[in-house]
Amino acid sequence: MASPSSTAATNVMLAIFEKKTVSLDLYRPLRNYIAFNYSEREAQNLEDDLQTLKQYRSEIERVPAASLPARRDILQNYYKALCAVESRFPISPDKDHINSVFFTWYDTFKNKQKAVQQNIHLEKAAVLFNLGAVHSQMGLSLDRSAVEGRRQASHSFIAAAGAFAFLRDNVAMKASMGSSTTVDMSVECAGMLERLMLAQAQECVFENTIAKGSTPGVCAKISRQAGIYYEEALAALTVAPLNYHFDKGWLAHVQLKAALFYAEACYRYGMELHEKEEIAEEIA
Repeated sequence: MASPSSTAATNVMLAIFEKKTVSLDLYRPLRNYIAFNYSEREAQNLEDDLQTLKQYRSEIERVPAASLPARRDILQNYYKALCAVESRFPISPDKDHINSVFFTWYDTFKNKQKAVQQNIHLEKAAVLFNLGAVHSQMGLSLDRSAVEGRRQASHSFIAAAGAFAFLRDNVAMKASMGSSTTVDMSVECAGMLERLMLAQAQECVFENTIAKGSTPGVCAKISRQAGIYYEEALAALTVAPLNYHFDKGWLAHVQLKAALFYAEACYRYGMELHEKEEIAEEIA
């Protein structure tokens, strides 16, 4: 589920909880594969790398206790390590591959649903999802009652959008092969979350634009773009496979934000026309 901002002085925004997994030993299957297919000496030479991978996986499994920036760094390092593993170790049900590794991840929004695959792309997709989630939590944790806090929050939401966009474009399809999949890592869900995070980033920009006393025309353009992002997220939430997957509160929240920023854009544009004394178009 998502967690809303609790600061009364700021507008409500959403952050995403991380996906949960189960304990997994990558060290032993990978080491055995190296020793069997190459040599024990080669396995010993790679001992430090294998131990580092084991440590990263162990940290991923824990309930997040580190600071959000530290959690972000762990996820980024583990993702890089997984890319190296993918290029060197075949993990699949094939008898000649590493076939004793099963990756298990639970759906963030329906936590009784899970995906279990012998597919490293599932692991990579989950790590990218969690990276986006952590960035969203970083954005929500900042003090958005001040200009600098809103600026930093906008950057965090943009980073979250980037993680979800990368998931959508590069990994989601590969992680959805087979029957054991979850909706939260689908192309559609990753795309919706990208638009939601972009909307929240744009909302922070709009709040700063108002605070700086920018012209009504500038405010109208920025608020309209925020509204468009919310409308795109809403469109994704109202069709399959997402229309029955999210709590009704999600739909209500995004729907309200889309309407709010459309109205805000109209209001600010009307102010601009009034200043230009274009009364007929202002009334329209």
